Amino acid sequence: MYLFAYGTLRYGFELHHLLKDSRFVGLGFIEGYKMYDLGNYPGVVRGDGIVWGEVYEIKDELINLLDEVEDYKGRPDDLYIREKTRVYFDQKRRYYIDNVNFYRYNHGIEFRDEIESGDYSRWVGMPVIVNYFAYAENTNPEILKERGVKEILKEIEAYLEDYKIIFNIKCKYGLCANLKEFKGGKVYGYIYVMLEDELNSLDKAEEHLIKYVRDVIKVKDKEGKEYFAQAYISDYKDGEGEPTDFYKNSIIEGLKRKWDKISTGL
Repeated sequence: MYLFAYGTLRYGFELHHLLKDSRFVGLGFIEGYKMYDLGNYPGVVRGDGIVWGEVYEIKDELINLLDEVEDYKGRPDDLYIREKTRVYFDQKRRYYIDNVNFYRYNHGIEFRDEIESGDYSRWVGMPVIVNYFAYAENTNPEILKERGVKEILKEIEAYLEDYKIIFNIKCKYGLCANLKEFKGGKVYGYIYVMLEDELNSLDKAEEHLIKYVRDVIKVKDKEGKEYFAQAYISDYKDGEGEPTDFYKNSIIEGLKRKWDKISTGL
């Protein structure tokens, strides 16, 4: 089952340890709700806004513990009510999961301040975690370090279906990698669970909003489990060519660290 964590269960907060063994699926948002500051934690009620949070795949037995933590007993006067909702993972609303559990605040919000952004982590200045899918030179740790990435919280072998790598973006290496839809194709790489600030440090090297944009894609791990991750992609699909040996080898070196038994297709 899935859980949408929007408050003190999120990364960096005091209750996040309860989710430390759960799989982080991605950063997403729900619609039709508003968030309010309840003191040392937030509450979400129905409204015309959106609320941001982290989606985790959790074990069935964990939900009973979370019910206790959130004071949910199935009574009319419970502090929170556990219900299910749809979580979106991208602004275009292409990717979503239904029937995700979350805890809706069940008491009055009179005289409470609204958190208009719907994002509790950003509102209190806590770090935000994201999934990032690296498929080219950023699969190489040495290049990541050169580009200012100091810490990767978790690395997961992952692949993108129905795409292929092309080389058509002019860069200092000659032609850099891009993704193009290709039925039956498979692009190998890594999901890096990382702080959003760390991912932001890559924007300069990737020339974000100039040559590439960060977009959300759906990738899978070796067990076929789905994740929603950001990746650098360009809409420009013309001018395909061959990468330099140096650039190609830097990608292969990164992929072969853990994808040693597959063909990279390069």
